[in-house]
Order: sequence, then C-alpha cells, then structure tokens
Amino acid sequence: ARPPFAPSTPSIQSFRSSPIPPPHTHTPNPPDLPPPPLLSVQPMEGRRCRRRGRRRSLHAVVAACVSAALLVTVLLRSPARREPVVPGADPLLLSLSPSAGLLSRPRTRQLDGAAAAWRPDIRLPARHRRERFIAHATTTTAPPEASTSIHDQQLRASGLEKGERRSFGCDVGGRTLQITYDVFPPAAGVEGSVPTLFLATPSFVPSRATFGDLASAMSKKAGPGGLAAILTELPGYGLNDATLKDLDAYKPELFRGFLQKFLPHVSSEYGKPINVVSAGHAAFYVLDAVKEVPESVGSLFLVNPTYRGPLTTVKMKQKDNPIVPNLVDALCGGIAAAYQLPDPIGNAVHATQCSEGSIKKAMLSHVFEDPTNVTPDAVTINQKFAAEGERWGKCAFLVGRTDPYPRREDAAAFHGSGAPVPTAICVGAKEEDIFRKDLSFLLESGIPMIVTPGAQRNFVEYPEAVAEAAMDFFRKE
Repeated sequence: ARPPFAPSTPSIQSFRSSPIPPPHTHTPNPPDLPPPPLLSVQPMEGRRCRRRGRRRSLHAVVAACVSAALLVTVLLRSPARREPVVPGADPLLLSLSPSAGLLSRPRTRQLDGAAAAWRPDIRLPARHRRERFIAHATTTTAPPEASTSIHDQQLRASGLEKGERRSFGCDVGGRTLQITYDVFPPAAGVEGSVPTLFLATPSFVPSRATFGDLASAMSKKAGPGGLAAILTELPGYGLNDATLKDLDAYKPELFRGFLQKFLPHVSSEYGKPINVVSAGHAAFYVLDAVKEVPESVGSLFLVNPTYRGPLTTVKMKQKDNPIVPNLVDALCGGIAAAYQLPDPIGNAVHATQCSEGSIKKAMLSHVFEDPTNVTPDAVTINQKFAAEGERWGKCAFLVGRTDPYPRREDAAAFHGSGAPVPTAICVGAKEEDIFRKDLSFLLESGIPMIVTPGAQRNFVEYPEAVAEAAMDFFRKE
C-alpha cells in the first residue's frame, strides 16, 4: 500500500477537478480516492509569481522616474542656478531666461552687502487668487538688435525709432496672461504727445509689425508733440503667441477680459485717454472693451473691422440649408483635430497651410488690391508671419474660435446704439461694398466710414493714405 502522502503523477483530469487543500492542513486520504495532487497548483502559482514580479518591477521604475523628476526640480530651483537680480530688470523676463530653468518661478532677492537671501514667490491656485495686474518696465529695446524673429525684423524695417519693450500680465477667468508691448518715442511725459495703441488683428498672419509702416507714417504727421506709438497683439498671437498653449484657451471672453484690463493700464502710463487703431477681429474686441472702460480711450479708428471669419460666414449665411452648416462644422472639426495631432504631424499640417501658393492666393483675393504689390518678398514675409511661432492661434482663427460674434444679429444688438467714444471706420475700396452691408448697423448709428485705396490690408499696402485719414479724424476729435 502507498503511504498516505506519497507523491503521484496527477492526470489532466485531476488538475481540473481535484480540490486544493488549505495551506498548512493535511487531511487523510479516503480509502476509495487517490491522494490530492499537491503539485497541481504549482503551474498557476508560478504564473502569479511572475506577474507579481513584473508589477513590482514596473512600480520600481515609476518610483525611480518620480524621484529623478523631483531631484531635477530641486536642482533647477536651487539658488546656485539662479541669475542675479539686476535692479530695474524685469522679474518675469528673468524667470523665463534659459539659465533659470523651465520649472523656475520668479524670485525676489534682498541685497545686503555680499549676503543675499532668496525668498520664493508663493503662488496659490488660480481659484484662490485675487484678480491682479503684473506690469513691469524693462530695459529691453524694441525691437531687440539680436532678435531674428520676423516680427522684429519687420519692425526694424518700418522706420520707427528705437523704443522699449515692456511686459504686462493679468488674470482673466483664472488664467494668467502675460504679454509684451512695444512703446516707441516720444515717450510718456512728452508734452503734447498723442499716445496711440496699434492692436494687430488675430489672424493667420498676425503681427504687430503689420502696423509698423502705418505707425511710422502717423508719427511723421502728428505735429510738434509727436505720437507715442504702442504696438502689440492679443494674447496667443505674434510675439505673444506663447501665452496660450492649447486650442481650447482661445475664446472671445478671454480677449474681452484682457482688453478691459490692458487699456486702463496703458492709459494710466500716460495719465490720459489713449487713441486706438485696430483691425479685423481685434476691432470688435476693442469696441466691446470700450463699453466697459470708456474713460481709458479717447477715440477709435477701426480698420476693416470683422466680427466673424470666412467659414463662419458661409455657415451662417446658409443656416437654413440642411447640409451646408453640418459640412462647415465637420470641416472645422477636422481642421482642429488635424492641428492637435502630436508633433511632427501637427506641425506638418500647419506647414501645408503656409505654402507660397496658399499665401499668395489669399493676398490676391482679398488682402491686397493691386496685384503688382504682391511681390515675392511680400509673399515670403507673410509666409514667415504664418509659419513662425505656435500654431494654435492660427488654427483658432481658421475654425472660427476667435470670432467675436458668429451671428450678425448679436453684433447688431450689442453695438447697434453706436460706440461710447468717437469712432471711425476705415475700409479699402476693394472691399467697400462688403463692409457697408456687413457693418450697416454701425453706420446707421452715426459712425462714419472712410474709404482709402486697398483691400483688407490697406494699412499695409497704402500706409500713407490710411495715416492721413487717421490723423485727420483724431485732430477733429
């Protein structure tokens, strides 16, 4: 007779149906049954052990990565890697310097002889912070000599004197916005100077430099006091494109809230209301903001103002068609999805929209009036405006996310009573009929329309003519 616990070779059937005894217990075998195969559970237990081992290895790798990230963070935030704070320098710019590290925050330093102590800038989450302004004057010249950006290159070519690049920041809806703006002489405080803000349009080719020639021409026509020209773009565009890093951040209420804080800030720098020259979608954003802060603005000169983009216009004009609006929505969704693909695919999608043929076709159709002005150099400059920097703002413009008023009825209801400050509209002759029809609610409220040669970029194609019209309007007001 076999001993009660003698090992035996289990059959396939015993693997499937034999009971597994509890650990550390032994039950004598009934006389009519074969002994339970103790080794039958070893294959399953082996697989479980291997799985547990793999999980533990994965946890160890994750823990090591987290530890390394924390170590790098500590090293980057250590005082040894900080740049010294120069009196008068902009803490915001210092915090963005290469040696400060990507994870750095602005620090304040108290100088006491050779001893210096760093004090961290403790920042609460956005929902616990009060609305605040962050404004600093910088020692950076505008445009910087060393900059290779197409925006700065065109500012240098515009004939404007050397200026100063300043920074401004504020919280809007829990999001911190930080931008730069360029101030050209005469500086604040010059008696008789007229501070004029030039706000570039949020478009596929956005740049403060598009207003360089117009600002230079208006400065020459401003008289003895001169004209203090302030040039910038909305957050997410041009030299300010790094402010918004995702497509979902581009919303009309963000731009309105920003201007309601930026306009009073610039006005306070000069101690008087400022004049504003704006174009495209930015013109309607300025109109919206002036309703809330009319004391900050003296006069508005709106160049080819638009309240919605081309795709939205097609959709709304065919809103009774059962097919067209859905097709436009599908097209906009497809463009947005393609732009949001990870790099390098997303950048490649944007590059296809920046081709020479696409830019030239747009310039000939509605941007310029005279085809001879669409030179290879002009096409190249606009290609670089479109290609340089982040792609999110350009995509937002294409798919209509930056449209101030997708429905014309909403724009007419809000601005049908006119503007709270003296306002004029300037349009190019090529687009006059379109603007008279689209902006009839503004014209009926008493706002005059001035027509100059050109099309939607008449201030680029014919800056002298637009400058003359603008200065004549500002002198009357």
